[in-house]
Amino acid sequence: MTNESGNKGSGLWKKPSTKWLLGIPIGGFLMVIVGAAGMLVMNTVLHATSTTEFCLSCHSHTVNTTAEYEASSHANNASGVRASCASCHLPDPEEHWFRYVGMKMIVSLDVITELRGTVDAPADYEAHRGPWARKVWTEYRENGSEFCMHCHEFDHMVLDDQARMAQRRHSKAQERGQTCIDCHQGIVHRLPEDWDQIWAEVEAETAHLTQTQ
Repeated sequence: MTNESGNKGSGLWKKPSTKWLLGIPIGGFLMVIVGAAGMLVMNTVLHATSTTEFCLSCHSHTVNTTAEYEASSHANNASGVRASCASCHLPDPEEHWFRYVGMKMIVSLDVITELRGTVDAPADYEAHRGPWARKVWTEYRENGSEFCMHCHEFDHMVLDDQARMAQRRHSKAQERGQTCIDCHQGIVHRLPEDWDQIWAEVEAETAHLTQTQ
């Protein structure tokens, strides 16, 4: 099909001018630069907001959590190895980046509770300790204490270097298919007053998980 000037095709389908053709690779290059800068900024923010210092800077944690964390063996111990908040509550970003980002987005909703000040007072915080413990213990039962494995693995334990009771319990735990949370509750955070009842309920609710392992 020809137009009145004898050229084939309409103006819409004409070959772009040289300056427009040059803009295509330039535009693509700029998009790559912007995307890379965006990823760098996002990773920097994710890392900065995953530090223990950042977590404990929230008022409710400063008042209620900092002291019990600092007094725990995960913060101060003979080996000098310190577990961060992210070590125990977030997946490894190098192995599960998308899941890590997803959990960070969910956790960011805690800002609402922080701004409302509903758990600032120790009494209010204690009232939530039981439900929070249930949620975390259930999560650990479901994922096989995955986050503990950031630092602890049965296969890397030298049982002969452990106390006799620890040797016996760790050996039995391996035989039974148990994981860290089955014996270690309240390692960093204080246990709720009715923790044994809560734990019994969590065990009952997740019993099918150990049966299928």
